[in-house]
Amino acid sequence: MSQEPPPDTSTGTLLLHAFQGFQRLLFEGYQDRGQVGLRPKHGAVIANLDAEGTRPSVLAARAGITKPAMGELIDELETAGFVRRAPDPTDRRAKLVVPTERALARQAVARQVMREIEEVYLGRLGPRAYKSFRRRLADLVALTGSGWEVAQPPHRNDAA
Repeated sequence: MSQEPPPDTSTGTLLLHAFQGFQRLLFEGYQDRGQVGLRPKHGAVIANLDAEGTRPSVLAARAGITKPAMGELIDELETAGFVRRAPDPTDRRAKLVVPTERALARQAVARQVMREIEEVYLGRLGPRAYKSFRRRLADLVALTGSGWEVAQPPHRNDAA
């Protein structure tokens, strides 16, 4: 059922639409589980938070956004009860952004929904093509230096 894109469709457009489709499925999965209230932009914080807390500058680097933009997102999430600011025990001058239980629960739901989306993609492409697809995407990310070098934090093991 594979479709050949029109010859004048750029790879960037295809990547954008693939990302938007993934994001739509992700947020539908949240909604199906009663997880509402966050917008896609908040993923820049939620997806990059370590369970013990993360400095805002590290969050900005992981998300590939500016420190001021990250500060605005942190403010929004703090107001909504997803994070809190705390002193960094290793440096009195620094602050950590610490996830609340609400944020940790959202991270767990996100991992569950993303596993389901990955299964759909795997079913559509088949194991060999899917593995190759992921490898080629990783090659493109590495080529552009657009985040591959900044790993997301490890997460607690979820049973759900």
